[in-house]
Amino acid sequence: MRVLRGCVLFAVCLAIAVHAAHAQSAANPCPNAQPVPAQLKLPAFIPPGEPVAVEKQLLAYLNTLGYRNLGWCRDKWVRDTGPLIQGTASIVHPAVHIYYSPEVSQWLVNGRKGELPDGAVIIKEQFSPIPAARYRDIPENKLGCSNDWTIMIKDSKGSFDGWFWAEVWNGSKPSTSMKFDNPFQYPNAGYGLVCLRCHSSAENQHTFVTLNNIEGSPGWPLQFRVDDSWRSTTAPLPPAECGFGPTLIDAIETARAPLSEKPRLEHEEAIPPALFPEHQRNAAIQENVAAMPEAPKTMALVKLLRANGPPVQKMPPEPLDTVVAESKGTEPANSPGFVTSDQCTGCHSGLTGAGLGPTMVLTSSTSPTINVSPYGEWRWTPMGLAGRDPVFYSQMDSELAYLEKLKMPDKQQGVINTCTQCHNAMGKRTFAEEHPDEDYKMAFVFDTDPHSKGFRIGGLARDGISCEVCHRMQAPKDPSLPYFLDHQSNGVFNVTPYDELHGPYKDNEITTYPMLQGVNVKPKYDAYIQSPQMCGTCHTILLPVLDSPHPNEQSVEQATYPEWLNSDYRNEYGSVGATPKTCQECHMPTGYDNSKTGVDVAQIKDKIAIVQDGTYPAVEHLASPNDLNVRYRETGFRRHELLGTNGFLLQMFLKPVNKQGNNEALGVRLSDYMSGLTSDLQAASDNVVQQAQSITATVAITKWSIENNKLIAEVTVTNKAGHRFPSGVGFRRAFIDFEATAEGKTFFNSGATNAKGQITNFAGQVLPTESFENGTYQPHFSQANPITASDQVQIYEELTQDVNHQFTTEFTRRDYEIKDNRLLPYGWQMDGPKDLKIPEPYLDATRPKGDALKDPVYLEGKGQSIVRYEIPLPAGTDPASVHATVSLYSQTLPPYFLADRYQTKTPATGRLQFLVNSLDTLDGTDYANWKLLVGKAEK
Repeated sequence: MRVLRGCVLFAVCLAIAVHAAHAQSAANPCPNAQPVPAQLKLPAFIPPGEPVAVEKQLLAYLNTLGYRNLGWCRDKWVRDTGPLIQGTASIVHPAVHIYYSPEVSQWLVNGRKGELPDGAVIIKEQFSPIPAARYRDIPENKLGCSNDWTIMIKDSKGSFDGWFWAEVWNGSKPSTSMKFDNPFQYPNAGYGLVCLRCHSSAENQHTFVTLNNIEGSPGWPLQFRVDDSWRSTTAPLPPAECGFGPTLIDAIETARAPLSEKPRLEHEEAIPPALFPEHQRNAAIQENVAAMPEAPKTMALVKLLRANGPPVQKMPPEPLDTVVAESKGTEPANSPGFVTSDQCTGCHSGLTGAGLGPTMVLTSSTSPTINVSPYGEWRWTPMGLAGRDPVFYSQMDSELAYLEKLKMPDKQQGVINTCTQCHNAMGKRTFAEEHPDEDYKMAFVFDTDPHSKGFRIGGLARDGISCEVCHRMQAPKDPSLPYFLDHQSNGVFNVTPYDELHGPYKDNEITTYPMLQGVNVKPKYDAYIQSPQMCGTCHTILLPVLDSPHPNEQSVEQATYPEWLNSDYRNEYGSVGATPKTCQECHMPTGYDNSKTGVDVAQIKDKIAIVQDGTYPAVEHLASPNDLNVRYRETGFRRHELLGTNGFLLQMFLKPVNKQGNNEALGVRLSDYMSGLTSDLQAASDNVVQQAQSITATVAITKWSIENNKLIAEVTVTNKAGHRFPSGVGFRRAFIDFEATAEGKTFFNSGATNAKGQITNFAGQVLPTESFENGTYQPHFSQANPITASDQVQIYEELTQDVNHQFTTEFTRRDYEIKDNRLLPYGWQMDGPKDLKIPEPYLDATRPKGDALKDPVYLEGKGQSIVRYEIPLPAGTDPASVHATVSLYSQTLPPYFLADRYQTKTPATGRLQFLVNSLDTLDGTDYANWKLLVGKAEK
């Protein structure tokens, strides 16, 4: 054993010595290399989005194979990038053959020291199918065309990493060839692309290139285990000329069929086998997403939308949102230096393949594949969609239209400034710091001119409450509650330096190198990321009452955070409730449980990032193992689910899609680039349903009797949330549907709805209270105030009136609070916790208004409401045949609210109305008839 160890040590030392000698004495193996041709040079300016002109230029040149005749250094042979064992490949690229421009080869000869000069080029021919053994004995002049290339072009001014990345290809036919007409797809070329998830792990210059690979240099490429499993499949040799010919996407298309029976969610694409590297495969998939299977129940609607297209103002496509880290040596001046979420997707998205994954996805032979990665889940939350939220923009237009009518432009700007601090957080913050003497404009969100001032701001704004909004938020300097409420609510927060962000893991438990190299940001531990106060920044909203005769009148429009403080779930400011639980513990769970998909994982155990680390196939010039130690989290993995019950918003993003799987009106694609899944949005919608029906509220029939030919029933509703239910914006509501039957026939109903979600009486007529006709509304019902007729309904809601005593859904005209009987959280107290003083007006915002103040059960602090029903039975009814079903429903977009928005004729309102009409009745979904079931009981 000692002899063996000695031999191994000697071999390692010898290899190191030989390598060092080569680095010191290597001659340039390509002394006659010609300069980079014009076709491989970049234009001076390349904006975010798909750089179609550049891609076409690159593809046209590469198709000529002219680079092979430039005398450039090239690989010794077609080589593998990882092992292939029993049909499973652990590779980052297909089989490759690389060409190096003179700048790159000279840099290698100089020992990889210093910076590569701008204009340096690396061309990677990618041969499929693998392995390289298929092409090993073919001389270069007969190798043929790979029809697939990835290219790196050095451009230090383009982004911090200093590279322009691209992949271009041909297919065997037009349908599998590269297309240039999908502005929504993840770009196939550009700056700051997902290539960095691997290349940021290089020890220098974001590349692993080495002289060992180059023909004419000493040494040889890394070798990987490749068994004979590939020999059972035949493949044609690469075609002699580039153009239509077998390539990566053709192999993927062929491989899809066997997976057709795999359980899938609506819109989910079958995941091809892990024969190809993830990002290569997904680039091909998204180019051919039109072949994606569609649920039959949505086909008619989808075809209609595809035929007509949305006649509305469209949000810019999401690839235009891209803002990359400033180039090296350039510090953001008078700017927070935010980058958009697409800079996070490469490392914090899920991988589905068996070769390098699965990572941050839950897979099963009996259940759909579920993406639980931070980016994959955050993307389809109301936070991730805040910058594109059609309800928000319609509401904004309503508020601004009223102020325009009153000729109050200064007040208009105040509303814009306040509301965009959350919904357009990064754009608003950046513009305010860079242009302190100018007003932020809503038009920035729709700016598609890359040369204008508003273009970059609009991209940041549309990214909503993005990754860096939370992960760069700092605790207030004054830790007291009064200071926070006075200075840090309404979306106001302190931000870290541009090169620092915070997370929940201790500094000695995280890997910082890839993020530093990729986006010039160092992650650090900070407990504030786990604090509910951080959530309170955007979930505590104090607005001016602009139609009030009283100057400086204000109203707490949202009080979710104060509601949590006035509950038994609180645990801040030294006040700990009986059952403390943070926002993150509910909305960022550590496990996954969904009855619809059948997935139940109590504790997710996985990595929180995917980078080229020690678990990937070996490469040369990788950073040290200590720099790339991405931990496998046995505990502490928290999902970025971040959902409530607003699944209706998600439906607006999900349903009206074009033939390429894109929502043109809202500017998003359904596909996730890294995982290849198209089902993440549907999964998010399913998670809303799961949350609504498992941890939101319960309903039970707690009293039942028949007395004097009358049904006496009491229904108890119990809030399980750590705040009011419903909470947040005041137009959300929940209501009870009580249906009584005798001998199988319904004889009474309170709370039924029509297909539009409007509440109706027993005869099916819409109740006058649904439009507040003549100022009528539903009071709070209780044991002392029972429901006796079908036009009486228990609705848990907040209702406000303007200065003229007209019911309003405007946020800046909340003059009078008429009713607020939303279910209180457990532990609520009229005067707040004894050991925590909640300042006014926030404490008052947690109190009920109207008839609920007369209900002792409601005020008891147990989160309960008991509603009594006294219903006469039809003559001759057998009491034994009487049954009842009671259902608790949530409506985050009540019909009266939508009707109010439609009164303002603006592009944003037109877009909202189009989306609502596209959804029709939501038939066939969990949101049918515009209501979501929360709980149900029968007697």
